[in-house]
Amino acid sequence: MNNKFSKSWINMRIPYDHIARSFILIDFLKKHNKENKFNLIDMCSGSGSFLIWSILNGLFFKENILIDNDINLLKSVKSNLRQHLKNISSIKSNNNNMNLIITHKNNTESFVNIKKYDCDNYTTTDSQPYVISYSAAIDLMSRPSIDNSFKLIKENNVLFFSLCFDGKVKWTPSHPYDKYILSFFNDHQQSDKGFGMALGYKSINYIEKKANKLGLKIQIRNSPWIVRNKLKDDILFMKRYILDIKKSLFHMDGIDRTMLRQWHSDKCKSIEQKKIKLLVGHKDILIHKL
Repeated sequence: MNNKFSKSWINMRIPYDHIARSFILIDFLKKHNKENKFNLIDMCSGSGSFLIWSILNGLFFKENILIDNDINLLKSVKSNLRQHLKNISSIKSNNNNMNLIITHKNNTESFVNIKKYDCDNYTTTDSQPYVISYSAAIDLMSRPSIDNSFKLIKENNVLFFSLCFDGKVKWTPSHPYDKYILSFFNDHQQSDKGFGMALGYKSINYIEKKANKLGLKIQIRNSPWIVRNKLKDDILFMKRYILDIKKSLFHMDGIDRTMLRQWHSDKCKSIEQKKIKLLVGHKDILIHKL
């Protein structure tokens, strides 16, 4: 897995990801983590969004291992932590910024180990219970990659797929070309994103069937982006979202580029005039043996 993802887009979506994530993991840990026994392995961690969300929501894992194969994303973890946690925690690091110590307001400490590694090949051998997180990644993954993630579920580990795109995008009001564009977008999501041929939104059904076949417990909650287009950041986010869709689809076989350009142009105008809202469907999926 060696695909590169846009750092600017990943960082731009952090606030929207934070609002979207459900409390399914928090509710689980309230019941099963009273001894603070779980540590965190954050797969495809990118620039640290999931760890930031965890801390903002009171999940202070003692040990945090962040895994990604993109060193440029990993290099921004420290700066993102400082930006989003500046009034909550202090962050210290070694010379290469790959080992961090986060001191929280309650004076507890979290240790962060940042590793450049292929998530498909990462394994755990110790008996320490982990929350193993894949955030905004599962719809980009192939069947073999998803199968590899299930191998990480040992007796006490918890597998948490958050912000799994479910193939649904709703614009209010709608545009005549929305369904046409979404159809091509969902096809595009099932191309190779660096893990082999991705399952796209079909990954959710695949995960559900696999968990049931293995006799694992599975919980699913909605976690949509809801962008109400009230703030300047909303406008910038939505315009970047449709621009990336346009760029992704422009060279696809069979796409009508005139329709694509018109869709993009009309959306830009509606966004700038604050006449349109956006909902992008996601699911949070929690899987465990407990």
